[in-house]
Amino acid sequence: MALIDIKKLSVTYFLGKSNEVRALNDASLEIEAGEFVIFFGASGCGKSTLLYTIAGLENPTQGKVKVDMHDLAEMKNGQRESYRQKVVGMIFQAFHLIPSLTVEKNITMPKVAVGANLKERTAEAEKLMKYFGVFEQRHKLPTELSGGQQQRVAICRALINDPDIVLADEPVGNLDSKSAADVMGLIQQLNIDHKKTVILVTHDPSHLDIADKVFFMKDGQIIDVKINKDNKRVIAPKTAGTETKNNLELISKSFGADEKNGWSGLMLDYKAKEVVTETLTDMSSAEMTKIENIVKEILRDNARNYKKLIKYLDTDEDRGGLGLTERLAKKLTNKLETIANEMKLVSKLHEKSKNHQVNYPARVRKYLLDKFDARIKNSDTVGAIETIIAERMAGWTDRKGVMAKLCAPAKEGGVGLRRKLANKMAKHLELILFGRYQASLAVAPADFNKLRPQK
Repeated sequence: MALIDIKKLSVTYFLGKSNEVRALNDASLEIEAGEFVIFFGASGCGKSTLLYTIAGLENPTQGKVKVDMHDLAEMKNGQRESYRQKVVGMIFQAFHLIPSLTVEKNITMPKVAVGANLKERTAEAEKLMKYFGVFEQRHKLPTELSGGQQQRVAICRALINDPDIVLADEPVGNLDSKSAADVMGLIQQLNIDHKKTVILVTHDPSHLDIADKVFFMKDGQIIDVKINKDNKRVIAPKTAGTETKNNLELISKSFGADEKNGWSGLMLDYKAKEVVTETLTDMSSAEMTKIENIVKEILRDNARNYKKLIKYLDTDEDRGGLGLTERLAKKLTNKLETIANEMKLVSKLHEKSKNHQVNYPARVRKYLLDKFDARIKNSDTVGAIETIIAERMAGWTDRKGVMAKLCAPAKEGGVGLRRKLANKMAKHLELILFGRYQASLAVAPADFNKLRPQK
């Protein structure tokens, strides 16, 4: 039995009036527990209305919405309130944090609503804030945070009552590209690592390949469904006759564009991405995604066995592989293994630093300079590099900020590196702080005050 079962759902606003609007029309779908699902389409296609109906925030005009076999329309007020507090967690594009409350109090509000005592809600909030990297901001107001940090706080708030279903309505729409990528990664973690059922509303085609199932919508209707077969988390749908189609064809249907009449802006972005990916790598986006998924398994499971990746790269295309030569397959795999080992090495350095055995920024500085054989002119520049590393680890800057300081002249507190080398070092610093070690490397800013330039 599907976790969410929707049959012939219609939602009409201003029913019977001259300005009547049918937001949803005869929508039917099933979502299994543990799936990552996307509702995709242009603005006004009904995807948010569908999400809010599942959340119990909109009432159907016709049809049924059942969650875990419970019909939402038949719930009494108290039951529906409990459902919204405990079963579903909402993440919005606009954050909806209360500006007069601290980060911690914003997060604990849903716990207050269910009657949890102070000790319980504080402990749960602390655990979430540490996991999502906002613990150091717990006493700040939302207006003192960046957009990415505010969305992390909103995710903590959505999860404080441990819901089974996470509903995300354009959660990265107000964020810059880096913050958006970080937040999307966190949402994926909720699904993969914490087994949450995730339903994401988006009009961004770049997100489509991360989902188990994508419902394409237009004019209030579900016009098609795509199953990402390469995604190992996917559960085969029970809907008869569902056909997996090419993303471009499905997107063009959702946005009302085709090659003859010209591409819409979003279609143009998506098509350009496909062309660039295949031109620069000689691989399609789907093939790149397949490789990424295998690498994620290797990094997540701390595995040292790369035979699965080599097999996929080397196997002929007609047998489900990529069809590379064995030599090239091994070359790519060896490079990935080297990078993974570097991440583990830096993680071990961090563990030593926590026990005060080493100065962690200094060890990372030595590692980066050795890695890229960079020549440094004086001791002031050495200190500047350690300060840059410390500030990045503390979250005071981002990759672009690191690169800018690495390029800046020494007299301005920079390092004076060539732009190309600075770019490589900045990217590599992000790499070694990535993934499962990111949370453990989130060191309190106070630990690095001594490394900041003195005015």
